[in-house]
Amino acid sequence: MAWLDSVRGLAALTVIGSHYVNSYDLPCRTDVCNRLLSNTPLHIGWDGGAAVSLFFVLSGLVLSLRHFRHAATPGLVYFKPRDYFIYCVERVCRIWPPYLAALALSAPLYQHWQATVASLPATTPKLNAWLPYMWGRPAGWPEFFKDSFLLGMRMDMVYLPQAWTLSIELALSLLVPAGIMLAARGTLWLALAALSAILLLGASPFLFHFMLGIAIAKHHERLGQWLRLHALARRCGWVLGLFLYTIGATLGDDINPGWIGWLTGLGSGALLLSAFGSASTQRLLSLAGFRQVGKMSYSIYLLHFAVLIMATPRFLALLDIPPAGLVPAWWLGLAANLALSTALAALSYRFIEVPSMALGKRLRRRLAASGAP
Repeated sequence: MAWLDSVRGLAALTVIGSHYVNSYDLPCRTDVCNRLLSNTPLHIGWDGGAAVSLFFVLSGLVLSLRHFRHAATPGLVYFKPRDYFIYCVERVCRIWPPYLAALALSAPLYQHWQATVASLPATTPKLNAWLPYMWGRPAGWPEFFKDSFLLGMRMDMVYLPQAWTLSIELALSLLVPAGIMLAARGTLWLALAALSAILLLGASPFLFHFMLGIAIAKHHERLGQWLRLHALARRCGWVLGLFLYTIGATLGDDINPGWIGWLTGLGSGALLLSAFGSASTQRLLSLAGFRQVGKMSYSIYLLHFAVLIMATPRFLALLDIPPAGLVPAWWLGLAANLALSTALAALSYRFIEVPSMALGKRLRRRLAASGAP
């Protein structure tokens, strides 16, 4: 289902918007403008936290979808030890080599940034303290070596701050086969296991998002057909999904912060189910432009921060727009950020991601043929 990749691509663009706003604020001169863009569903365009929830629900959905679709009997989906080992090899090949390439690119840029940040000229819009803070820690080979391994679900990545999600992605994606087998027995088994692991064993709350994606994968055909026949229910799903997905912006001050991730995860699930029930949405997301962004979404996510911190301030300085031109300067900076990030991502996808995925497939075939482990 190519349109699911398009959803991931849109989420990656949302993260770029989020980090750009974190760095340059919104192009607003009044409190009314700030509240309108920050505390309403319009915030969806740069709601990076909600996009992370969507990433994780999508991962659980996409990684498990083929197992439920290809099983002769949907209730009988099992993994043998050899199958699980091969699955792990493929996941590591899919995530780790592109990450290492982005890390190798970011490390020298990090050192260059720290040597030149003090001499950066003033720009419109003005660079605030967030971006220098993100690349403000002294770092060397020990930090590079530590960042090289996506282990331990770390939140303190130095060279690629956004990679904290990748350490969670790698760890929790390795649990997806167990979730598939639990879901095959019954969705209630899956829900109880996920909630018990989170509430009693201290597992990452994002495990809920992966398990929700697995549940959607199991039931998407039946629920999608029902939603196609019930337009009112589908519209309610869109509204409820949008409300929950953007709740951190609209009601964040009135909700326990610990609940926001759970609610945005539910919102992500509601939006995805509504899309399964909407042929027009799937056709829209299957357009070539959306699909291409979806293919490159991982590289966009990996490379956009280096573009934001190294290229965007210099581009804005070249524009040399006075403060009176805040709005056009802000949009030009965002457009340049998106354009350069996607251009570099296209190269990364072609020369790093594709070979990395091919390596995973070759290893899968060899391991399957050898009968190992």
